[in-house]
Amino acid sequence: MIQVHPSAVVSKEARLADGVVIGPNCVIDSKVSIGAGTVLDANVVISKGVEIGQNNHFFPNCAIGGRPQLLSLSADDEIGGLIIGDNNIIREQVTIHPSIYRGKFTKIGNDNLLMIGVHIGHDCELSDKIVLSNYVQISGHCKIETGVWLSGVVLLHQFITVGKWCYAAGLAGINKDVPPLVIIHRRFVA
Repeated sequence: MIQVHPSAVVSKEARLADGVVIGPNCVIDSKVSIGAGTVLDANVVISKGVEIGQNNHFFPNCAIGGRPQLLSLSADDEIGGLIIGDNNIIREQVTIHPSIYRGKFTKIGNDNLLMIGVHIGHDCELSDKIVLSNYVQISGHCKIETGVWLSGVVLLHQFITVGKWCYAAGLAGINKDVPPLVIIHRRFVA
């Protein structure tokens, strides 16, 4: 059974699967698809064209699929989409932006934990089993592979790939690609 709080605003064009829970003051735009068992706590905004898989949990005040932060992008420009997989935990105040390119997607895999205040920029790809601690900031066009763990306030420059099972200590600024199985402390510069 779908549960929608009376204060939520849900587009008639949104597709909600069985077991979806929409909390108080949520806003679900048109052409949104939300898979079975996904829960949106209070004040979650899901923008136009976002596809969300099953059994995800969005905590309060997330802004998912809002227009990318790009000076050259006008309000009339067509943009791409955002696809989120299954079993993700998306904590408070997380922002995730769609692709800036029509027909392309920002992609979030499965079984990820995005903690408070994480930002995922446009055209990023996150694989599976990733942990992004509080206030990790991922610029556009980044790729984060399976099992990566980024501690609090880690920053990624645009077009960076972080290889499988890497770990970055808190406050690290990453401005170069990182091969798999590397531990990064503070600042990684090649």
